[in-house]
Amino acid sequence: MRDLAQQNLTKRPDARSARIKILIIAAIVVGAIFVIKSRFASGGGSSLSVILQNAPNSLKAVSYGGSSVSEKGVELMTESADFRDISGDNAKATAARTYGDGSFALTVNATLPDPKGGDKYQVWLVGEEVVDAGIMDGAKNSWSLVFRDKDKYSSAYNQIWITREITTNDGKPEKHILEGSF
Repeated sequence: MRDLAQQNLTKRPDARSARIKILIIAAIVVGAIFVIKSRFASGGGSSLSVILQNAPNSLKAVSYGGSSVSEKGVELMTESADFRDISGDNAKATAARTYGDGSFALTVNATLPDPKGGDKYQVWLVGEEVVDAGIMDGAKNSWSLVFRDKDKYSSAYNQIWITREITTNDGKPEKHILEGSF
């Protein structure tokens, strides 16, 4: 009887079959890449794709929020404020208010000195009374604020103040840094 343990029954893969396997794997990878690229090029291949088209000419103007929209759309007014540096700190700011059709938006961007000891910068609208528009967001010397509300500020509030608030939430403007008008 032969000693089967001494025989090498495992076959070594020859170089030809190894190359064939590599070619098959490469073909699968190239095919997968082709399929993925063709899906993205055709809009993602999703059944949720959106097609934009012109609206029919028979549409009529609608009303919303108590106002009607004409064929021309809603008219909004935009005004910019001019600021004076009251503090002497070389502070600068730009502000724009946009209003119309019952809405009001105020955007303020400022270059202000880094406040000390937890102080905050606050924006105020000034007219018949002084209205708190909010605390500015920012750090170091770059500060901004966006204030939105119903349009009750466009006609009666033509001045804007930026103050440094030392005390917390007292509802009163403190150290004036910049003052402006629309």
